[in-house]
Amino acid sequence: MKKIFALTVVGLAIGLNGGLINSAQAAQPKTSFKHIVYNDNHSYYHYTAVAYHAKRATKNAHIWNNTHTKKLYNLKSFPTYTWFLTATGTYKGNHNWIQVTNTPGTKTGWIYRPQLVKGFNPKGYQITHRRFLQPTYAGDYYHVTSATKNAYLWDWTHTKKRLNLKNYTNQNLYRSNSVQISHNGKTSWYYYVGVPKNGQTIYGYVPSSAVTAGKTTNHSGRNLLFPDDFVSTKDYVHYLNDSKYQKLARSMVKLFPNTPVDLGLSRIAAYNYATNDTWDEDAPEAISTKGYTKIVPFTSVATYLMNHKTQTNTQKLAAIKKLLAKQGYPQSKRTKLSDYKLGVYVINNVMGGRTNEDGSVHKGNWYGLIIGQKD
Repeated sequence: MKKIFALTVVGLAIGLNGGLINSAQAAQPKTSFKHIVYNDNHSYYHYTAVAYHAKRATKNAHIWNNTHTKKLYNLKSFPTYTWFLTATGTYKGNHNWIQVTNTPGTKTGWIYRPQLVKGFNPKGYQITHRRFLQPTYAGDYYHVTSATKNAYLWDWTHTKKRLNLKNYTNQNLYRSNSVQISHNGKTSWYYYVGVPKNGQTIYGYVPSSAVTAGKTTNHSGRNLLFPDDFVSTKDYVHYLNDSKYQKLARSMVKLFPNTPVDLGLSRIAAYNYATNDTWDEDAPEAISTKGYTKIVPFTSVATYLMNHKTQTNTQKLAAIKKLLAKQGYPQSKRTKLSDYKLGVYVINNVMGGRTNEDGSVHKGNWYGLIIGQKD
């Protein structure tokens, strides 16, 4: 679906510090360096082949701008950094100049190669490998299970704690890639994930040992969830009963007193038979109905709710009862539907239900109601 796809694209494009990954092949400004040969190993995450660090961590060693008129960085100010070769060149006939960048590509310039030694910096935390292969290193959702045990989301230097994920056990964490981090001779795998906070997404690295595969079933404090955010019918029913924004959905469920809610059928209702204004481009694709039969969609209900989205829940419920009866399902018949399951999904004029690609947030509506039987 588009929302998941968008998260994946963001995860691939976002750099280690939240910025875009720098490319050695990007358009270059005016330069005083000659005979430049670019190297794209860093851009393709082949870190080992182009890793360098300061020969003397406490001595001055400057990185210069492209015209060799300004000192940009002093390596002794970044004692734990590994620097990666992105180009070779000459300056005033000297062939010992190389262009380098840090891990996320946010600090780039030219340095005299003899001031560096080959290899990763033995100090600090070093990202030595990055992998995107799915499903081994990327894709899939994870969550934190313990609300008492610290599980930090780190920046790329592993010196800044961006979040303590024990406070976000109600969030699904999508893994966009994995990195291997070396520290004091030991290596560990970390996952690069994003966590929503105050209308923004905070990206960082969490130890793989601190998270559990799969989506969370803890939805406390989250009042707006989408059809694919649930792992079971029990999980979904708990959300329906608990969320303050599911009052209309709870009233609709009560119209079918002997027809239990089913997550699979609710997803079919949402994707195949619903009205929906939460997508700023293409609507979601229909999903398979395998495992279900005798599906009865109440499309007149979905259409009415979308056309009268600002009505009160009382007004909407009265109209739903009339439309169900008109379709041949008065209360007397609905009470007897014990051999059916109920599919229901509702976003009822909720702020945040629709987010445009520019990041603006709006009220969204999504209404689906069906019944069906399991094969």
